[in-house]
Amino acid sequence: MAQWILLGGLGLAGACAADDATPPGACGTGPGVVEVGQGGSRLRDLPREGGELGIVLGSQGGIHVLVGFRVRDMDLTMRIVYRLVDPATEEIVGTPTELELRRALFTTDGVDTIRNPDLVVLDGEAPRVADFAGRVVRLELEAVSADSYACDARTATLVAPP
Repeated sequence: MAQWILLGGLGLAGACAADDATPPGACGTGPGVVEVGQGGSRLRDLPREGGELGIVLGSQGGIHVLVGFRVRDMDLTMRIVYRLVDPATEEIVGTPTELELRRALFTTDGVDTIRNPDLVVLDGEAPRVADFAGRVVRLELEAVSADSYACDARTATLVAPP
């Protein structure tokens, strides 16, 4: 089984056990492309900078951000990691979401293959929207499949629910 080392910034340059194939070392290696966006009832595009991510109140009391992504030219059996990072300090905000995916867990919109929605937990223990609302974060996505290593990042402001 692969052992992954998470590195800061956009560098999930995975390091694998000796008996496993090592993922490519630089983002964009291989034919695959991913574009991270805001999740929900449909995947919404986020600009590279200046977008907004709505904070969602969970049914069990946690607070989350809904996310998703488009993927092109990439094997859909993949491992992905979503992270929220404070761009000023490079500290992780909330809890990264790591998923092992396969083709059946995606949909299409007629053009692109889409994974939506997923969530990133901001605070599951003692949630306070006020601790996160107004905070600028970098939403990062990294995807590793047999043929590609792709990533994307968007900077957005976390917005309190209405």
